[in-house]
Amino acid sequence: MYKLKLFLTKLFYPVALFWWPTWSKIYRRLYHRKYKDVILDICQSPQQAMEEMQKLKWAPDNSRALWDAIGDARWVQHCINTVDQTGKQPKGSLDCDEFAVWAAQCTHPRFDPKIFIYSWITRSGKLKGHAMCWVRTKDGRFFHIGNWGQYGPYRNLREACSVILTLGNGSETVGWAFYDKHLNLRDWGRELPSKNIW
Repeated sequence: MYKLKLFLTKLFYPVALFWWPTWSKIYRRLYHRKYKDVILDICQSPQQAMEEMQKLKWAPDNSRALWDAIGDARWVQHCINTVDQTGKQPKGSLDCDEFAVWAAQCTHPRFDPKIFIYSWITRSGKLKGHAMCWVRTKDGRFFHIGNWGQYGPYRNLREACSVILTLGNGSETVGWAFYDKHLNLRDWGRELPSKNIW
């Protein structure tokens, strides 16, 4: 059963990579249009972005998001602004992908921020995934930031994936992908990436 689940998940991984941003863009039009005038706090360092994200508490996607939609970065900014003003976080989904998309939008472009997702299967056969913001420093090292905090530096993507696999009690990689801040797919693969990627 474990091997069958792993095979099927890897087989349909490209479908998920297409579905995820497509549904997210629809979800944003349906539920996040009211935040379109919120001004994003842009041009931050990864450390400044982490400080802002630490004001928020993780909240899983709900049934309205079909348990997996990437909310608009302006929704996240609204939550940060509300916490600053009232000390209370608005109700709503703030999953790892919301943290990642906000950080990708608000981290200064010189750090080349991207949305990075990684999926794996645990030793007990559960499918897991995590979204982060992938950043590059001027000395060529890599970090990822998000609701888990800041991790790195890494020499390459394979090293980062290996650490996430350990943190997530994983037994095998399903796949990985990079999206830009507009949810356009830029690169992806199955298995652990080679050492010469990123």
